[in-house]
Amino acid sequence: MSQQTPYLAAARREAGGSSIDWESESLLCRWLATLLGAELDEPTLARYRGGEAAPFLDFLGDAHGMSSELSRLDQALSRLVMFTTPRLELAADFAELFLADARTGAPPYASLYLDDRPGFIGAPAQRMEARLAQAGYTVRREVGEPADHLAVMLDYLATRVTVLAEARGPEAEALRQDIESFLEHELCAWLPKLVARSAGVKTASDFYPALLALTDAYCRRLAGRVRSA
Repeated sequence: MSQQTPYLAAARREAGGSSIDWESESLLCRWLATLLGAELDEPTLARYRGGEAAPFLDFLGDAHGMSSELSRLDQALSRLVMFTTPRLELAADFAELFLADARTGAPPYASLYLDDRPGFIGAPAQRMEARLAQAGYTVRREVGEPADHLAVMLDYLATRVTVLAEARGPEAEALRQDIESFLEHELCAWLPKLVARSAGVKTASDFYPALLALTDAYCRRLAGRVRSA
């Protein structure tokens, strides 16, 4: 994760003449996937508190006009100073939100929010498995997450946006439409429900609820950019 920040800056410089910087959008999707896929370790948290996340946050503000969500996340980061052991507090929040069952937490699986009969590994997971197989793409199998985990879906999205950055002609248009459909029907359709559920979970810090709200807002804005591209 620490290697992505200079790459984001480089991508922004190289794409200066483009209306949409797909490479930076891809890096941002992958960054969000990393944050939501595993607990922060001590060195990474220290780097973020020291400002290493600034290029990603600046891009969200500059390219997507996000302000309230960014302010909320920034406040959550700044308030970590109140904790004696902030990493442990965040780890506990991560577990409380994402590793608890659906009755008490906010598990980040699309099947819990989109399926007609909510549960784990439902129709959304099967659709995502088919997408991964069609793309010849595997992700996060080392931690055994179902395909409809939010981090898996964001990582997949990052890869598809990277391909879009290099595509031309009819191939680019077909891929653009596919990404638009994925965002609208497989991500944006349930992220507001995940955000609402996270708001009902008591956490020590607002970091993860704020991050989920930012991810939801970002995906909706990215869908709009893809739609108008």
